[in-house]
Amino acid sequence: MSEYKASKGKLSFKGDRDRKKKKKRKAEESIEEDGNQEGWVLAETQDDLIGPLFLVFNSEPLSCLYCSEKDHSIGVQPLPSGKQLSTIEPEDIASVFVGSRIVGNTGRISLKTFDEKYLASDKFGVITAEREAIGPQEEWTPIIKSDGIALQSIYDKFLSIDEIADGGYNLRADVETVGFCETWKIKCQARFRKKVKSTKKETKPISEYEIEQIKKYQTWGGGRIKTSKEEISELKKAKKEGNFAETLLDRREKVKADRYCK
Repeated sequence: MSEYKASKGKLSFKGDRDRKKKKKRKAEESIEEDGNQEGWVLAETQDDLIGPLFLVFNSEPLSCLYCSEKDHSIGVQPLPSGKQLSTIEPEDIASVFVGSRIVGNTGRISLKTFDEKYLASDKFGVITAEREAIGPQEEWTPIIKSDGIALQSIYDKFLSIDEIADGGYNLRADVETVGFCETWKIKCQARFRKKVKSTKKETKPISEYEIEQIKKYQTWGGGRIKTSKEEISELKKAKKEGNFAETLLDRREKVKADRYCK
């Protein structure tokens, strides 16, 4: 019997040469060529908020959201003076949170601490991280702004930061509007953002798709386009019910815009 060595993945026999697939090699080469694919970068979309996150507040000096390793309380910690937002990265696991989508609701996320607890806000705006399961108080809605991201609780209040008299910071979620103190700079790992964006499919508006079909099958030329007067909601309903193509054909038939319709 041939000698072999066990591995976690595919079995490899003694004497086999370690080889990587061409596609994998090409992917690794492209990452090496683009320096922006490593390290931490600013999150720009809601898709970027899935995976390890570093929540920074643009104070002077910069500060970040963290979970105390001593008593597991949630607070705001000043970062070393002189650090720049564009280059700063977390140096402590206590300041890294893991974002996940809420099942059944793509508009909300949860934020998990290093000790497997979830960031939560009660109806009074008190911030904790004590539960190992996700409930309504552990759900957050990201509000994407041009200057950062705000996090809204289930009570329609925003995660906010206040500077107190002794130079420290107070964290709460009882503010109804978004201002400077409610705007966070959230950084994610570039490799996770690239993975999400590369697998996301582009979708066209239904109305644009209908026009493309008319151009393809229309019986006349000269650049004329004649669409159905029926509501576009008819197509949206058909897409959900699984008869989208048939409905498109019916709409083209009504305006005699299909050479295969009689």
